[in-house]
Parts: sequence; structure tokens; C-alpha cells
Amino acid sequence: MGTLKGTFHLDDLRIRTAAPAPETAVLEERTTAVPGDFALEQNRPNPFNSDTVIRFALPLRGEVELLVYNLAGQRVATLVEGAREAGTYAVRWDGRNASGQSLASGVYLYRLQSGERIESRKLLLLK
Repeated sequence: MGTLKGTFHLDDLRIRTAAPAPETAVLEERTTAVPGDFALEQNRPNPFNSDTVIRFALPLRGEVELLVYNLAGQRVATLVEGAREAGTYAVRWDGRNASGQSLASGVYLYRLQSGERIESRKLLLLK
């Protein structure tokens, strides 16, 4: 609606932007000291509510996957994927899936694979 004198009125105007899909918040830290053996530690704290830290050690450089599965065996999050240098790592995870949605309370498995070495542990998410 408007007038010829330069006044213009808009009713019910909405501007929307497409927000990017949230991603799982994962923070990875590495220390350069070379560990003696491949290792996957129990996450801390466990059980956790807002976030948890998973530590692992790689004695050699190589391809690494740190994945989270539900008890039905479905992958729900990828925490680490790709080549990593030898060292000790700490990965902070916020309990979200690959789409950024909060996972339900329950028991989950996390699995570290590097080369032919594989280790798994359980974690408990409480909301």
C-alpha cells in the first residue's frame, strides 16, 4: 500500500535465510610425543551429558577412523577420519550425530581403526 507522496507501507514482510546444517562439534588436539603402542582410552567423563573427551595414541602415521555407533550397529557420528601423524590425540565430542542433532540418552560404542588395529569402547550419554 502506498501514496503518491513517497510513503510506502509493507505488511507481513519476512526475510529468511537458509541456515547451514549444524555439524557435530568435534575438537581434536595432538601432542607430538610418539607413544610406544596403539591405544584407545575410555572416554571421560563417562557417563556424560554435554560433552566428553576420547583419547587415543598412534605409534605410526596412518589412516585413522574414530566412529560412533548405536547398539543396532548404525554409524551415528564420525569423529576422526583421514591421515594422522604419530602422536597422542584428544577428541572432544558433544554427543551430536552427523546431522548435528543431539543423540538420545543411551549406550553407544566408539571404534578406533588404524591400519589393521581396531579397538572399541562403550560410552553412556545421559540427557
